[in-house]
Amino acid sequence: MSTIDERNVDPIKEMSRIAQSILGLDSLGFKESYRSAKPGKLIYDSEWCRISLIWGGWDPLDGNSMHIRYGRLHAPSDKTTMFWNGEDSRCWHRVEHPLHFLDRRTPTEAAELDYSHSLITPFYEAELRENYRSRQPEWLAQMHVTIWQHYSKRLFELFDLRRPDLWQQYRQFLKEVYDIEGRIPEIEPSLDKVC
Repeated sequence: MSTIDERNVDPIKEMSRIAQSILGLDSLGFKESYRSAKPGKLIYDSEWCRISLIWGGWDPLDGNSMHIRYGRLHAPSDKTTMFWNGEDSRCWHRVEHPLHFLDRRTPTEAAELDYSHSLITPFYEAELRENYRSRQPEWLAQMHVTIWQHYSKRLFELFDLRRPDLWQQYRQFLKEVYDIEGRIPEIEPSLDKVC
């Protein structure tokens, strides 16, 4: 594994390396569709969905950092929200709530678990985190590979525009999760307004 922890790393080159050598996006049918140097962002599209790798910059504890988000094929490359079905909606998503939905958890169970999940909990244990010290992007990529190995294409298919029925079920699930958790009025659009 790489030990890149320099502040002057080229975000695009590093994310491209991770996308191919760790995530294996090409072998999963994803092709690069968007790149932006500022902020550092790469987006890959497949027949099912989009995956965005976003450079988080330098973190003194973890070195360089990165985020991974999922979007449906209509998600804009340069914005996190869009007007959809008559309302402003979020179009790029974290992975945890989709996993709870795919696991058929109740909204109450998902609300209690929030952003934790049994597949990713081991990645937050001290020993594993220490193994990836100063290599947070590789740590995050390996976590997503573990998720993909477990769910296969089911995760990607949740975001598939050809499955509006499944997406509507997920939206209802998310609404119920936030009915239980509560909504923060300052966050617009609300976290359960998704497209």
